[in-house]
Amino acid sequence: MAITIVNTPASGSTVQDELWHVVSSTNSADIEFKYVFDVWINGTQKIRVRQFADPTTSRGYFNAANIVRNSMTYEWFDPISDFIVDQPNVSGEVGLTYQVRYGEELSGVTTTNMASGNTVAYNFNAPLFKRRLTTIADRANKCFTNRPNYANTDNGEKLFIGLYLTATKNINVKTYDGSNTLVASATVSKTAGFYQLNIGSEGILQGFGISTTAAKYYTIDIDGTETFKVTNTCNPKYTPINVHFLNGWGVFDSLRFDLVSKLSMDLKRKDFEQTDYRFTNTAVNYLSGNKYYEGNVNYYNTSTFKYKLTASALTDAEWQWAADLIMSPQILMEIDGYYYPVTITNSSYTFNKYVNDRLKPLEIEFSFNSQRNSQLR
Repeated sequence: MAITIVNTPASGSTVQDELWHVVSSTNSADIEFKYVFDVWINGTQKIRVRQFADPTTSRGYFNAANIVRNSMTYEWFDPISDFIVDQPNVSGEVGLTYQVRYGEELSGVTTTNMASGNTVAYNFNAPLFKRRLTTIADRANKCFTNRPNYANTDNGEKLFIGLYLTATKNINVKTYDGSNTLVASATVSKTAGFYQLNIGSEGILQGFGISTTAAKYYTIDIDGTETFKVTNTCNPKYTPINVHFLNGWGVFDSLRFDLVSKLSMDLKRKDFEQTDYRFTNTAVNYLSGNKYYEGNVNYYNTSTFKYKLTASALTDAEWQWAADLIMSPQILMEIDGYYYPVTITNSSYTFNKYVNDRLKPLEIEFSFNSQRNSQLR
């Protein structure tokens, strides 16, 4: 009686796609035989699954994805001003380590944990193209994002981006003036791991000790592997609104909406009808003093709010990246230093290209994830 592990998910796989575990057994030909799969996460057994052997291969095939993805957490992000906002772990934040213990059931007798193995899976979206070929290794020692390596910001704004390091690396920041002359430079060293960074002006000042206030632009170089350019910009006609969202790799990005913004409100009213007059001993009155009685009483209103935001024209690469925002399950709109959970109302998205559509601004409508109530009469 023996269980053999035939196959497990590839290194760097995602919990948002199937996680197949394949095993064989010397007893699989028995008609009363079943494979037993126990999934353990953070020291707790989440599920036990019994399966008959596949009639063609006699193997046991178990997909752990649904159980594992339900153990992911999404409350770790706290949008502070520091350079290192957080270091999400692989215990349920940016990834998850789980164990599958393999056993078998024969003639009603269950034998567990005859073989076992740990798997680390990560919380990134399976891509449309090159599915199951793309792994976390594709972003090793690079910014943990699909956005192109450039962004616009203004002094005091937060600009969130992720970073994935497989070893200790130097991160170098350089600031440049309007003549493209180097003004200042600083380097810090970071160990292997996942990082949620704020590369806005406050984060650079806190993390590197240099100011970007007077800079035309600055660069963040990741040990020569990748360089990210941030340009200081402003649009005095409109007040920019930054939207921060869980990107396709499972950390937070920022998108700056710096053109027209329109706030709207939808109302749901509750009312009841009554007579618009009152009886007295001598007459039927339709008003009291100079105020008429109401025949329809609006006793309660509920309002929901929407914000239609517009971003400057995007490049082809930015249109590809902005799809992460449309797909994101967790979005925060920053207004006056506070972060409001919102949901996108748009149900479709077009990947525009300059050759077909020329430069086009991005317009998205967001609905606030809370409502406001009027006075209850």
